[in-house]
Amino acid sequence: MMTMKHASTGLIRGLLSTLLCFSMASQACADLPAGLMMVAYDGASWHPYVVKTGADGWIKIEDVRDPAAVTWRHEKDAFLIKQNDGGISSYQLEAREFTQLPAFDDSTVTQLRAYRQGVVMVRLMDGKSRDTSILAAENSVNKPREILRQASAQFHPYIHNDQLYYAHVSCRAECKPLIQEVWRKQLQSGRTRQLTLLNATSYLYSVTADERYGFISSNQRGYYHLARLDLLSGEISWLTEGAVTDSFPSVAAGGDLYFIRRTPAGSRLMKLPAATKSKRVLPEAFVEQIELPADVQKIRYLELNQS
Repeated sequence: MMTMKHASTGLIRGLLSTLLCFSMASQACADLPAGLMMVAYDGASWHPYVVKTGADGWIKIEDVRDPAAVTWRHEKDAFLIKQNDGGISSYQLEAREFTQLPAFDDSTVTQLRAYRQGVVMVRLMDGKSRDTSILAAENSVNKPREILRQASAQFHPYIHNDQLYYAHVSCRAECKPLIQEVWRKQLQSGRTRQLTLLNATSYLYSVTADERYGFISSNQRGYYHLARLDLLSGEISWLTEGAVTDSFPSVAAGGDLYFIRRTPAGSRLMKLPAATKSKRVLPEAFVEQIELPADVQKIRYLELNQS
């Protein structure tokens, strides 16, 4: 149960995060969309940092340390966490309470991803990544159910409305690089469709609210660059370039695209702004670096789940 001390601590943290926001020279903090979460290293541990409202800026979740995987259900203010020992638990931000989830306990589960009705995840069959299935759960009581099983392996599941997007491995040992293409499954009808043919390692990470465009990361050009995929025509427009590794492309409601960029110098949070009228993401020349909290040394994961 949350004590007065916890409540006071939470209030102080909120005030500090707001002050941090106002003290930044750039407009990055004010522009952050609600529902944004990153996992970042503060010099001692990895923690989730979240944006509850754009005005608050980043809130560090001190109680959650070194998760093997984590996702945030923004509309319920709850986290689903996989610990390094394989246990699965939920964490309620306001109450600051952890709850073990026996129905979820499975050391072979990875790549947790929240969506509006629940959480989707990858299960490694026999504990190995050579063969997988995709599971989903609408609550923390029922055991997750299988929603996709194909030959080989599937990764990076993402559910938007009634569509499951995922990356299907079609060629592994004999292919360099590994060939992983983007697919989509209509959950009600069960129909599946391949969306890319890049002959590379690719995955789709987010789609626009109207489901016209998806955003992918792919090493088709040697490095992992970001591209916009037209979900109607299949046309691909490359957005980033250079000797970089760009990952986790997360599109906001207004069209801005947030992602992690890795270089030999480290990892940074970046944004590609959307053009004002079309809301279409602008290309590499317009990339902006987002200023991070002072204690963040590096980041490894990003997601944007809007309520």
